[in-house]
Amino acid sequence: MNIESINKYDKDSMIEVIKELYVHIEHSFDIISESNLNPKNNVENILICGMGGSAIGGDFVRTVLKDDFKIPVFVNRDYDLPNWVSQNTLIFICSYSGNTEETISCYNSTVNNNIKPIVISSGGHILEDAKKNNFDFVQLPKGIQPRAAFGYSASLLLLALVKVGIIHKKYSDQLFNSIESIKNNSFKYSSISKGNDALELSKIIYNKFPIIYCTLNTEVVAFRLRCQLAENSKILSSHFVLPEQNHNEIEGFSNNDISNFVILWLKDKNDNERIIKRIDITSKLLKNIKYQFDYSEESDSLIERLFNLIYLFDWVSFYCAIYHKTNPTPVNTILELKSLMSK
Repeated sequence: MNIESINKYDKDSMIEVIKELYVHIEHSFDIISESNLNPKNNVENILICGMGGSAIGGDFVRTVLKDDFKIPVFVNRDYDLPNWVSQNTLIFICSYSGNTEETISCYNSTVNNNIKPIVISSGGHILEDAKKNNFDFVQLPKGIQPRAAFGYSASLLLLALVKVGIIHKKYSDQLFNSIESIKNNSFKYSSISKGNDALELSKIIYNKFPIIYCTLNTEVVAFRLRCQLAENSKILSSHFVLPEQNHNEIEGFSNNDISNFVILWLKDKNDNERIIKRIDITSKLLKNIKYQFDYSEESDSLIERLFNLIYLFDWVSFYCAIYHKTNPTPVNTILELKSLMSK
């Protein structure tokens, strides 16, 4: 791996967008301060509607809030709203482009149910209609891939909940405090040199089948990695959550060729100690799989720990693409599918 090969295959400069995660988080504070969000009262549950890169921010926020937030938070990846939605449901409509078919359907259902959503988008039909109807909205910058806007989507959702008075300001403080460590990692992971963990892992896994095992605290990281390996690296992987993995998938290794498997164990310091024990035992039971790697973070806040892990693996997916001599930016099959669906 060298700068020349990156320049040769990264024709749309994905590397520059990945570097700027911490910039996107910083910018989110400015965007939210200028937004038109109003306080929300009598909220009984929260529904975040989106697809792909526009939905992963919802997974992030739901994970961050799950241990000490008493209002249920759901992420909806579908055309339809759940039947339990009511006037006391705070609905976020998240579509980077503003033209996502499934999310437009959810937006229309929300409006037809006389519920005023909060729209998070860079433009398109959804944002235009939200402005026309005087709905609350947060406008993202244009011009980047939805998956590369993760820093915005996760940060703006969290900051929006703070601004409308649903969650405590401590979450925005924790978000702000995570910027410096992500910035430091930006220099580390973009350096083509020994000691770059992202580069070293990608060299091992780019031509293998990564199996990503996680906990409830790290599932958003595992899912994000799986999506990034598909969209950036153009390779398949799988992910599964413990302890559920111990009740079924662990048996699946018996009659399979394991020579091309690599396992990534994603843990968090606040995981239940019984789950940590399960990971330790399971990794030993699967000792015939040569490549197994443990990943966790020691930062004080879950926000910072998740961002740092996601950032590491975003870089891994980028370097895997370069090892495959692939431009990580285009998603031609997705675009072809959208075109066929529009006919």
